Amino acid sequence: MSQKTTQLTFFVVLTILLLVLLFFILKPYFGVIFIAGVFAVSFYPLYKRLVRKFGDRENLAALTTTSIILFFVIIPIAVISTLLLKEAVDLYNSMALGGNSQNLISQANALFNRLSSVLPPGVIDTEVNFESYTRGILDWIIGNFGSISAAIFGGILNFILMLVSLHYLFVYGDKIKAGLKIWSPLPDKYDEDFIQTLKASIDAVLKGRILVSIAQGVFIGIGFVIFGVGSPVLWGFVGGVASLVPILGTSVVTVPAIAYLFLSNQIGAGIGLLVWAAVAVGLVDNFMSVIFLKDKIKVHPLVVLFSILGGVEVLGLIGFLVGPVVVSAFIALMKIYPFVMSNKNQSVS
Repeated sequence: MSQKTTQLTFFVVLTILLLVLLFFILKPYFGVIFIAGVFAVSFYPLYKRLVRKFGDRENLAALTTTSIILFFVIIPIAVISTLLLKEAVDLYNSMALGGNSQNLISQANALFNRLSSVLPPGVIDTEVNFESYTRGILDWIIGNFGSISAAIFGGILNFILMLVSLHYLFVYGDKIKAGLKIWSPLPDKYDEDFIQTLKASIDAVLKGRILVSIAQGVFIGIGFVIFGVGSPVLWGFVGGVASLVPILGTSVVTVPAIAYLFLSNQIGAGIGLLVWAAVAVGLVDNFMSVIFLKDKIKVHPLVVLFSILGGVEVLGLIGFLVGPVVVSAFIALMKIYPFVMSNKNQSVS
């Protein structure tokens, strides 16, 4: 064995050993680093604009961008998530104790039976039990969200580490990008293509599909508050997730609520919610899709839905971000794959 081979073998073995040790050392903080990385990629254009506005003072721009994310994204998500968990637990306990006469879910079966008695036999499955379906949804929410503050932040220390990581990812973003190009075995051209495609995919999935679904969920919740339907945060969340389901969309939540209002003789509120669902909830999809999905990579909403649900199922709450980002990375790879292979074939020939 030559000295060169010995040196290379020693280097590879040592590198693998250190990578394994590094993996276990950083494993407790993968969630923190990942969330910071997603925010950094999504808000990097804003950071760059602030750098120019602040006269190339990168630390000031990073601090400002991190503060914007904290006050306008992270804190609202934490508050809404806490309210969501509270409403889910309250509704679950309400059903466990026999329900309440004013509760939408506790009356859904009665309303469904009234419809089944009016319509011809066989049109509606009389074995459907809305309470059992609702319990399944609530079990999923409560089981996966757990303690929201702990799940998102993992304690005060991890929360601080996430903000610090986010700050320095902004400051050293360009250097990290250059370092990844150096370590990648692909030509720089394909590295750059992959990075740009990955950013476009993340924009399409997170800013396009997920942001639109969040907006629709928020408008559903507002409508439920205005027209007196209970658990607005919970049903807004369910409606936001349902908006990713092709064809059905938010109607999974809004139609039963409108029917409930009409059948319980709240005609004015029923008409109001119908108009709200058609105009506010319906148009926000078209309006925001034009803004955020124009000239973006097209990702089918069903793919986004599966990536979210699968990510949460495998990784817990952080899977809400990991799933879509993994899908984005796969899309980015598939976009550059033909060019990489054609380049390989040309070099071989």
